[in-house]
Amino acid sequence: MSNYPVVLTHLESGAVVIGGGEVAARKVEGLLMAGAGVTVISPQLAPALEALVAQGRITALRRAYQPGDLARARLVIAATDDPQVNQAVWQEARERDCLVNVVDDPAHCTFHVPAVVRRGMVTIAVGTGGASPALAKSLRRKIEADTGPEYEQLAALLSELRPQVQASIPADKRAALGRELMDALLPLVRDGKQAQARQTAQEILERAGDQATADDLSQAGERKEM
Repeated sequence: MSNYPVVLTHLESGAVVIGGGEVAARKVEGLLMAGAGVTVISPQLAPALEALVAQGRITALRRAYQPGDLARARLVIAATDDPQVNQAVWQEARERDCLVNVVDDPAHCTFHVPAVVRRGMVTIAVGTGGASPALAKSLRRKIEADTGPEYEQLAALLSELRPQVQASIPADKRAALGRELMDALLPLVRDGKQAQARQTAQEILERAGDQATADDLSQAGERKEM
């Protein structure tokens, strides 16, 4: 099955999880890590979900799913052990144009939940389209081993530099500059040399800016001669 990977944002409201067991708890944990506002609907809740309710991190409706529960939902996960309930959730979600995932039922999903590695602003997702969650988790562990905390720090630094890049570097030069910055800064960040990384970044940006100005003057001269 073909798919189109995306990263969802602005999930502050509208995430609904039907089910209250350990599987539902894992799904809720992932949603909370994405900043989602979550409502769980289930007569019983696993201890992990009870703790989240007590902390005020999620809302719980302690009853069975009812038609109409998805009226304000944007994203829905059905994680019950009752196929009839999951089917009803799927049907209502489709009627309301909600994104919906029925756990362990790829045919009744409009999205799949990948295995995720998070390093600050860096999100790396591995998915198999529901074919093999075990394979996705295995690949995630390999990526986790190769992607240390330095990538979180590098992403934060590059985010700070981005406005300067956009203001002074032509669009067609930014990709090459980005590669140069990453190659130069990653070893420094990995070694804890934050100050040197910032100084090196500024030196690279100044050279790139000077080159961009020189290129502009050269092109202006060529047009004048024409």
